[in-house]
Amino acid sequence: MADGSVITEEMRRLIGVETPPYVIEVERGDLRRFVEATGESNRLFTDEDWARRSQHGGVVFPPTFFCPDPIIAAKLAGLERPWPFKYSIDGGSEWEFFAPVRVGDRLRLAAKIADLSEKQGSAQTGRMLFTIIEVRCTNQRDELVGIARGTGIVYEGPVGGKGESAA
Repeated sequence: MADGSVITEEMRRLIGVETPPYVIEVERGDLRRFVEATGESNRLFTDEDWARRSQHGGVVFPPTFFCPDPIIAAKLAGLERPWPFKYSIDGGSEWEFFAPVRVGDRLRLAAKIADLSEKQGSAQTGRMLFTIIEVRCTNQRDELVGIARGTGIVYEGPVGGKGESAA
């Protein structure tokens, strides 16, 4: 980065540092509440007899069950830091799924800052800092269940102007 970078050495040292895991004990009630809340109707998630005859051999959770919002997960994990700008916006999220989640699973989620970068934005945004937060989820057999990545953007805002945070 050029002189004047908003990314400090302290911030750079945070890249790749994984938080202690947060553990979720998956219960049948979790599945019921998740299915009801999302309006899910797939029989693989709702019908034990039907799901038993599927390739999964029983009911599994919808893939997005394990996926915390990466930015919220970072806050809960203590990765939130005082960033150099006051305006913020969610830059989006992506997920990868590798193994099904079942009733009785014990999920371990750990977050880390995967990357930091900065760019010069428009006159309305000014300088921008991009933070990529990655949350990895494994089960009790140490199988990777999924990875969630989220981009948080903090930005300077209009120089000499007034604005409001989008987040």
